[in-house]
Amino acid sequence: MTLKIGVLVKQVPDTNSKIQLQGDQIDASGLKFVVNPYDEFGVEEALKTKEIWEKAGQKVETVAVLLGPKAAQKALRDVLAVGLDRGVHILDEEGKASDPKSVSEALKTVCQEEGFHLIFAGKQAVDSDSHATAQMLAEHLKIPHVGVVSKIDFEGKEMAQVERAVDGGSKEIFKLKLPALITANKGLNKMRMASLINIRKAAKKEVKEVPLPSVQADWKVRSWSLPSERAAVKMIEGDMNTQAAELVRLLKEEAKVIGS
Repeated sequence: MTLKIGVLVKQVPDTNSKIQLQGDQIDASGLKFVVNPYDEFGVEEALKTKEIWEKAGQKVETVAVLLGPKAAQKALRDVLAVGLDRGVHILDEEGKASDPKSVSEALKTVCQEEGFHLIFAGKQAVDSDSHATAQMLAEHLKIPHVGVVSKIDFEGKEMAQVERAVDGGSKEIFKLKLPALITANKGLNKMRMASLINIRKAAKKEVKEVPLPSVQADWKVRSWSLPSERAAVKMIEGDMNTQAAELVRLLKEEAKVIGS
């Protein structure tokens, strides 16, 4: 019997890209897209888990699952080049699955068909920052889940002990019975680099395209707007007393945040 490990992957704009608007929509033509950085931790953990279980004699298959337009398939090829075995691409050209609820419902269909023994995901996507899709998926699948995990130890192939940091420098430790879903935080690992040979192999690996299941988003984006530009910084000249007096004057007369 082959155990399947699923990895949720999302293509997101590079955080170094400059956002431009075209009308009231984001102009994607000038954006560079990458694999969601937090998903990279999930990819690496899936590969490490496969190596551990295969050393114990268990056959394992790793499967990347991505939802998005045709152009997003590059993200799938990128993680296949790192070492994942194959991919499933849920095609959504029109962005119908645009919120955590509809995305999780679409992912549920694929995950149920694949029968994953374990699912990894990043703790959040850096574009939407919803921090909710993976948790909703686990609830749909009725499997245990823990998020923001920074350490994982397996007890055979049936149990996992996971650790995550909480406020105040403390840690929480959970034991999960598999199947389960785990979201990865920074510090869990660092994704390995793709070799030239594996990049070539990735082009030939299977990527199954499936239609978007019937889903209904709870909300729809009506428009986008850039943050207001900040006023230019005004430098105050003079010694400390002069600067203090001028600052008070500006707060009274220009900013009008203090009374006379």
